[in-house]
Amino acid sequence: MSSAYFTLLSVSKPAISKNIELFKDEFDKRFSYKLPRERDEFKRRTNEFVISSYYKPFTSLKLFKLSLISFIPIIQWLPHYNWKENLLPDVIGGLTVGVMHVPQGIAYALLAKQEAVIGLYTSMFPSLIYMVFGTSRHNSIGTFAVVSLMTGLAVDRLTHVTDNLPTSIEVASALTILVGVIQFCLGVLRLSFITTYFSDQVVSGFTTGASCHVFISQLKDAFGLRGMPSRSGPGYLFLKLYDIAANFNRINWAAVVTSVISIAFLVIGKDHINPLVKRKFKTSIPLPFELILVVAGTMVSYLLDMNRIYNVRIVHHIPTGLPGVSWPRFSLMSDLIPNGLGISVVVLAVHISLAKMFAKKLNYEVDPGQEMYAMGLASIGSGFFPVMPSACSLGRTIVSVESGTRTQLSTVFSIILLISVIAYFGKLLETLPMCILSAIVIVALKGMLNKFKELRTLWPLSKIDFSIWIVSFLATMCIDVTEGLAISILFALFTTIIREQWPRWHLLGNVSGTSDFRDFEKYDDVYFFKGICMFRFDSPLLFTNVETNSHVVILIHQHVVVVNALLPRRTTACSFPTADTCGPEFCKYLSIIKSYIS
Repeated sequence: MSSAYFTLLSVSKPAISKNIELFKDEFDKRFSYKLPRERDEFKRRTNEFVISSYYKPFTSLKLFKLSLISFIPIIQWLPHYNWKENLLPDVIGGLTVGVMHVPQGIAYALLAKQEAVIGLYTSMFPSLIYMVFGTSRHNSIGTFAVVSLMTGLAVDRLTHVTDNLPTSIEVASALTILVGVIQFCLGVLRLSFITTYFSDQVVSGFTTGASCHVFISQLKDAFGLRGMPSRSGPGYLFLKLYDIAANFNRINWAAVVTSVISIAFLVIGKDHINPLVKRKFKTSIPLPFELILVVAGTMVSYLLDMNRIYNVRIVHHIPTGLPGVSWPRFSLMSDLIPNGLGISVVVLAVHISLAKMFAKKLNYEVDPGQEMYAMGLASIGSGFFPVMPSACSLGRTIVSVESGTRTQLSTVFSIILLISVIAYFGKLLETLPMCILSAIVIVALKGMLNKFKELRTLWPLSKIDFSIWIVSFLATMCIDVTEGLAISILFALFTTIIREQWPRWHLLGNVSGTSDFRDFEKYDDVYFFKGICMFRFDSPLLFTNVETNSHVVILIHQHVVVVNALLPRRTTACSFPTADTCGPEFCKYLSIIKSYIS
């Protein structure tokens, strides 16, 4: 059926049917209507896609080289690297981001129920592999608050339930490889379109809800509480709040004072001093207030012996030197599949959206399919070391852009700084108070919690998008992170079904003195052009909404009869983007309605 308008005259049913057919044949012939493609068109296109993607690259040496270059982008950009123009910006950007990796890596490792040094390893190995396979020049791969929280939940579940109890790092390493395998498989199957299901409202509501989990989890160390019960399952967030309130008399006030001072220092430094320094000295490089706080806090803790005298928890042992290759416990993966799926889609959704955003801003291209390969291989390769799942951090990526980073080579200088910390300075951080790390995490959540401001603009723009944000947030906060993510996606898809089943419709009239047609509800000076009433549905005509559309047609015809009773001729034209097999039946039904009302 062509996409032309169908004009239905107020005559008998046989005449209407004949008129429709004549109009259609004449219209199709005059404007060279293209016949529908054969049924095996999908099969043919699928075969072409499979051959071009998986077979052709191996048919000649030239095609293989081109495929290899596209699969390993560093082969293409590194030989053409402009050392004169890009080296200094990459050194500065890499060291700046590396400085941020140190406190965040330690803090987020503890959030994931790992030793502090695991966060530093996670900031190093995945980013090195991503540099080889990735196409984004600025995305900073390493620890990320939401992913660390999801990892910690998986560690808690397996280390308390499994018969042969694994260590926390065994769970994290197995989960890292599982996440990488899932991401790599999504890349092989060319399923990058899956990330489109993560609308801005889903991601924003979910990350805000997950940030509430992260915030509550940090209160224990910020208040210096010890021996708190482990909570899990739906609503565990509120149980944690209850536990904190019930143990209020056990709060360590030295830790509370340290936390308050640390939070105030970071907020004042990042929100007030840094902008002032940037304006005064014309520089885009921010002062590393997190690192300054870590160094100062470690020194004060050591000099005052806060662990022994004030009973303030400290980091304790940080091993020096690089770790060796370790064989993960693959037997744990079957129990980690739900966690792996959740972390995989969160990592890809955040990573690809940030990569596209900064690539568009800085005028270069990224390949979403290649990004799936890159993140998958980064997780698989680093999983043979003691690491936890990695992701792209918005805060570090913004700093990377603002500090002038030009290419992925900046990762090398971040890694050099991390290796120096691990090899030579790790021991010096053993007296770092845990409450300072909690303060760093809490302040880092400020940007995510600011997403509540989006609700003010969402409500007048779209009530459905507003509801998606609210449901995503409440499901994540009140139930659990993994389950909340699934509910968020399902609800967003459900709203799409609702929009299709009850679509918007418009009664169109000709604007006086123009050739434009506009909605009668929005304009007064419009009329039916030559007695023709046009109405449009903002949805395909499908079996799910054909009944709704039929009801609307009856109302429109009644409206036309009342409003346009003096017109000598009453006709109706309707338009749909597309239609399924219900389309022809609906047109017949429309003609019956028209004849009946006439």
